[in-house]
Amino acid sequence: MSAVLTSRPSSALPAPTDPLVGREDDVRAVRSLVQNPRVRLVTLTGPGGVGKTRLALAVAAELVEVLRDGVWFVSLAPVRDPALVLPAVAQALGVQEAGLEPIGERLEAYLRPKRALVVLDNVEQVVGAANDVARLLASCPELTILATSRMVLRVRGEHEYAVLPLPAAAQNGDPASVPAVRLFVERAAAVAPGFRLTAHNSRTVAAICERLEGLPLAIELAAVRLNVLTPEALLTRLERRLPLLTGGPRDAPRRQQTLRDAIGWSYDLLSEEERRFFRRLAVFVGGFTFDA
Repeated sequence: MSAVLTSRPSSALPAPTDPLVGREDDVRAVRSLVQNPRVRLVTLTGPGGVGKTRLALAVAAELVEVLRDGVWFVSLAPVRDPALVLPAVAQALGVQEAGLEPIGERLEAYLRPKRALVVLDNVEQVVGAANDVARLLASCPELTILATSRMVLRVRGEHEYAVLPLPAAAQNGDPASVPAVRLFVERAAAVAPGFRLTAHNSRTVAAICERLEGLPLAIELAAVRLNVLTPEALLTRLERRLPLLTGGPRDAPRRQQTLRDAIGWSYDLLSEEERRFFRRLAVFVGGFTFDA
């Protein structure tokens, strides 16, 4: 029995409401990987809040007109059972269950003739579905998958692209050219109209971004505090970051509303043995070496 389809369009991507800042090189690099016919699976890895999803969306949006057979975005954040990953993909693509044919086979039949891209977002909690993803790629020769995850899927043919925090230190002495500072100013102006980088506040803003290590989520959560704090006061309060960096958008996933929740999402994915090891690492201040 053939797959039953809904009237869903051949491409479906969420439309970001904020401009992407400071990721021009990453967009070019990831797009080049995705368009390489020898690369079928690209996994964007990095810590929570580094901007993996936003980068994936930017790349996918640029390919909508190139991959006429379809570009789809599948959020796996609500999914906890690896067995539900392919049904979630099928639902996003409009492939419905019909008869006794397994949903995976119907999905393969739908995608097999297509030159298409599927973005799988937040794969880390369902990495057990890696074999299902590999089988889907093996059955659909012109399908490419762009995944975002805090860990690699560890399947053959996977290409990892590590998404790093934004550069936060000025190389030429000009804070206005620093990607992390640009992001801070962009987000701050949204809550404090008229805010801009000046000779008076530029060093403080640069220090805030360095203190936050260029992590986009942390920078955005800090920037919204400028509706009540001066940059100088904000920098002082960043001595205790977790209690301060809260108040993300209500329509954002909970893990993106506070820095503590972003860290907690990763911590909850660890085994008990890994959590115990992680707690022991807390004795090191400012990082640690492999030997330590």
